[in-house]
Amino acid sequence: MVINRRTSTLPLLLGFTFIVMLFLSCTKEIQIEYPKTEKQLVVEGYIEQGKYPIVFLTKSSPYFEKIDSANIAELIASFAKVTVSCDGIEDVLTLRYNANYFPSYYYEGTSFTGEIGKSYTLKIELSGKTYTSTTKIVEPVSIDSYSIIKLKNNNVQKFIDVHFTDPSLQPNFYRVYVKRIGKDSTFYPSYLSTFSDFGFDGKPFTYEVVPSYSPIISTDKDSYFIDGDSVILKFCTMEEKQYNYWKKIEGQIALASNPFGISSSDPPSTITGGALGIWAGLSSKYYSIKIK
Repeated sequence: MVINRRTSTLPLLLGFTFIVMLFLSCTKEIQIEYPKTEKQLVVEGYIEQGKYPIVFLTKSSPYFEKIDSANIAELIASFAKVTVSCDGIEDVLTLRYNANYFPSYYYEGTSFTGEIGKSYTLKIELSGKTYTSTTKIVEPVSIDSYSIIKLKNNNVQKFIDVHFTDPSLQPNFYRVYVKRIGKDSTFYPSYLSTFSDFGFDGKPFTYEVVPSYSPIISTDKDSYFIDGDSVILKFCTMEEKQYNYWKKIEGQIALASNPFGISSSDPPSTITGGALGIWAGLSSKYYSIKIK
């Protein structure tokens, strides 16, 4: 018996076509309305001993909003009055531009520099609102020595071990920054840069320094130091509230890189008045290190 293959497959093709059309007819385009969020002022300000105060002001952006060169200028708060006061003296900060920073516009003081043991109050006036914060420059802690360590089975990549003795009978909080001359345009916090003396109060301690970088303005993405690097290491002590701020920020960054993590919807802040961000007094020590 001869089977007409064209005739026998026709019902199957018709059935398949009917099923596809059925699914297509049931498809409905879903329009998702993203929640509208109010833009908030974002502050990142510092004062160190021997340096003028410096403050960066931007505005928060909704998660799903597109960020590009056309609208990024709108996120910079360049029309604020920024004042830092200490011991009854007020310094109205001046708006400046530096392409090595991001954002490139920032406010800098001219009247006085930071001193150890003194407190400094930040006041920001913008669009009829006032934001304030106070910080103190605590006593510095010095590094006793450092070691350059090679990675196992790798003679090229290296990191720095810094050795220091924590002051006893008091809580201490630290943050480490690094700048590689010719590679980094400014100081960047090292990997896991923020830590406290919990567990080693009053004892010698070794901290491992691994470089970080800015994904926005840095072109060198080496995760370790290499021979020939000239490194300036910035070793900072700070108040507990600044430590809590940066630890929470680092935790949110870690969760954001984990697809199964749940990021906090409540960003930390040390600024009153409804702004986000930080005003920090940093007691800093600088060290020049040649990697070899």
